Amino acid sequence: MLRLAGEPSEFDRLLAEVGLTVCCRSSSPVGARENIAALTGTPPAGAVCRPNVCSSPPRSLGVEVALVFGPVNDARSASGNGRVNGCFVPSILVEPKRNRPAVVDYHRPVENEVAILRNVMVPMRDGVHLATDLYHPSRDGELLPGPFPVIVDRTPYEKIPRAARANDPEYFAERGYVFVFQDTRGHGHSEGEYKLYVREGDDGCDAIEWVARQPWCNSKIGMSGYSHDAATQNAVAAAGSPHLTSIFPAFCSSSYHNDVAGHGGAQRLSHNFVYTVLHALLDHVVSDSPDLQASMSEIEEHMFEWFKVPQEKHLRLFRDVPRAATWYREWLDHPDLDDYWKQNGYFYERFYDDYPDVPAFFMGGFYDFCLLGTTTNYNGLAAALSSKPHLMLGPWCHGPMNARRRSAGTVDFGASSYVDWNPVRLAFFDESLRGVDTGLFGRDRSVNVFVMGGGSGTKDSDGLIDHGGYWISGPSWPLPGTTFTEYHLRPAGALTTEPEGTTGSVSFAYDPDDPVLQIGGDYTYPFGLGPLDQIGQPRVLGSTDTMPLSARPDVLVFETEPLIEDVEVVGPIRVELYVSSDAPDTDFTAKLIDQYPPSVYYPGGYAMLLTDSIRRLRYRDSLEWTTPYTPGDVVAVEIDVRVTANVFKVGHRIRLDVSSSCFPSFDPNPNTGEPIGRHTHTRVANNTVHFSGSHRSRLILPIRNQEPPNKARGATDL
Repeated sequence: MLRLAGEPSEFDRLLAEVGLTVCCRSSSPVGARENIAALTGTPPAGAVCRPNVCSSPPRSLGVEVALVFGPVNDARSASGNGRVNGCFVPSILVEPKRNRPAVVDYHRPVENEVAILRNVMVPMRDGVHLATDLYHPSRDGELLPGPFPVIVDRTPYEKIPRAARANDPEYFAERGYVFVFQDTRGHGHSEGEYKLYVREGDDGCDAIEWVARQPWCNSKIGMSGYSHDAATQNAVAAAGSPHLTSIFPAFCSSSYHNDVAGHGGAQRLSHNFVYTVLHALLDHVVSDSPDLQASMSEIEEHMFEWFKVPQEKHLRLFRDVPRAATWYREWLDHPDLDDYWKQNGYFYERFYDDYPDVPAFFMGGFYDFCLLGTTTNYNGLAAALSSKPHLMLGPWCHGPMNARRRSAGTVDFGASSYVDWNPVRLAFFDESLRGVDTGLFGRDRSVNVFVMGGGSGTKDSDGLIDHGGYWISGPSWPLPGTTFTEYHLRPAGALTTEPEGTTGSVSFAYDPDDPVLQIGGDYTYPFGLGPLDQIGQPRVLGSTDTMPLSARPDVLVFETEPLIEDVEVVGPIRVELYVSSDAPDTDFTAKLIDQYPPSVYYPGGYAMLLTDSIRRLRYRDSLEWTTPYTPGDVVAVEIDVRVTANVFKVGHRIRLDVSSSCFPSFDPNPNTGEPIGRHTHTRVANNTVHFSGSHRSRLILPIRNQEPPNKARGATDL
């Protein structure tokens, strides 16, 4: 990766080398040049700066340009927020890309310039005004009259840096759309008090209603965005907005209780803690107080230590930020999936019939904590609406900026895994808002999935394993031609499709004061860990050695013999365990792994994490209520291990790890049966997995039985 910095001549040389036009998102060529100069220390004489025309970071042949926020006084840093005259300033990175094909071969040239109207205050029904930026088609400094189709994005993460990071409003405004970007209530420049998610339905509908009344709107209104910005879309759709024409919710949840704040009855400890700190930092109470900013930053620096104490003790940390403290306390007060969690904004699964019957496109990643919600939303709307929704799943961590990479964690998935969501969104909105027949949205290929695997297994110069992958498509999820195949667990560690001869049990001691570390996966914070070899490593928070997790006595490993033919697993994964414990409550975890054989690159093999999950014993029957457990009883526990798509190659093993903790992704169960997050002590639980007779523990895998016609393609047609 090259940073464009240094003397003007060096800057010019690098620009010429990659054939790059630098877009700086400034209102004038002078301002654009000053923004680069603030980072490089020199005026970049060779930079071509186009006022109000530049959109997403340009990607010319073989080159990716990424905007990474960095301190103004340190051009070499790639973290923190740099500001010039109060504005965020990106540094410029150039990353060579090897043979990257276009996953979505759809492009339209720039049609016009862009004028930006900042902080238009849009009224809500209760009199609160929300700050809204309008990216409007223009030419020669004059607004074009329109009317135009409109795309709306609503975010709590401050709309200006959010725009530069991944949302790219100018990309669409350059091509004949008005892009409306709004700070949600209580954040950014908007008025009012922020309350996590639950105001998004009403406020979003009011914003859409306001847009529909504007003379520059032609009544075709779509919504776009990812993560929280996807939740704001679902909330508007669930509220039944009559003006909504299409939605593009990427990396989104369907049930905040089971996708984001928790899963399987356990709480997502790392997410909930750091997310609350994040929103506290965005709260006007904190952003206006340097002392509180310093306090929140101090808390974040010591978060790993705070993970080790009961969550109730975290409440003291947020006592000066009452709104953040309120929802953190509410999450602790509502461990069940009750009416609190079933409000619009937190929960969409009960509202699918209320959605307007309009096109929807769901995009998600196998290493995204919202993955289950992404597929649930797709299937829910596919059943409820006549407008066929679309689904794209790739080997990505949370957010479209991670889709703009060919690797995740320590794994290289190949050039075709790279997806720039701008052409995808443009094709979708051109078809759904402009009526263009792009030819990309056939009902027989509405689901597009990247199947991981098939690579050489060698290690490249960056330390990445070549795992590879390819795209397949179909009309539904799971894809047609899928057989759910049972693999039975055996006490000696075998994993076999033969159910006969499975007897006995195996036990382990789980100590909540020495939990199993989460190594990779969809671990929420820090973002982007993705697939990692299941060994201790410095990049993992809390890791102190390089031992494999399989060496721990509280990790049970079950694996097949080396495969004699490829096995393509695509779809939802389920583990059914028969368990017992001497504790009144405990957890059970399941982790699906592609186990590479030993090689000169990886003498101990490479245990690639595909997906993992958890189930709290008290929630074994339902997430809506607890079921008391009598120590010693053998009971069934079903673990929803979410979804994946991977081809296990000849010579590899299918591996399943079973344990009782996954820290700090999930809160370690204290094994006492006390209220979640409010325990007074911990104890060791002696947990047992059973295999005999009617107690046959098993892994159920979705195995593809037929070759799709487009498997060999380097790109998918949507």
